[in-house]
Amino acid sequence: MPLKKLSHEEIRGILIKNWMTHDALWFGEAAMRFGMAEASPMNLRVCRQLGRIEFRRLMKAVNASNPKDFSEYMELFEMGREVFVPDFMEFQTEYPGDDSQVVHVLDCFAHKGMERAGLIADYECGIFERIEGWLDAMELKYTRTPDLSRCLKFKGEVCKVYVRFDF
Repeated sequence: MPLKKLSHEEIRGILIKNWMTHDALWFGEAAMRFGMAEASPMNLRVCRQLGRIEFRRLMKAVNASNPKDFSEYMELFEMGREVFVPDFMEFQTEYPGDDSQVVHVLDCFAHKGMERAGLIADYECGIFERIEGWLDAMELKYTRTPDLSRCLKFKGEVCKVYVRFDF
């Protein structure tokens, strides 16, 4: 039987889905074993560290230094989005002005997964913690709003996060 040759995009898709499945299984096990009061902060720490590591690797691979201005930041962020964000994570990014970014999550796999698992009421957003790890890797000064100590979608709010940079 001849096997189909996978494209780079198909390989990337399989790897990302496997990684996300691992993430969900790990989180589920941690929540069952330790409860959400322990699992959620653990998840935040892991997501932040993962963001730092993966973005440093990306910067090294493309020979990038820390962005000196907003234009350089936008280029690096969009590259990170292309490399690390799965196709099934639907979000829009806007750049209103020369120092601000708005990330609007339209369809969130983490929200859906936590809702299915019955854990959404105690879930803290690991998605943006990972992105803040990217910002840490670039050694950027910024402020982020709103408070993400609980999932915005769970609270009935639009999942829109605003980041303002100080270059």
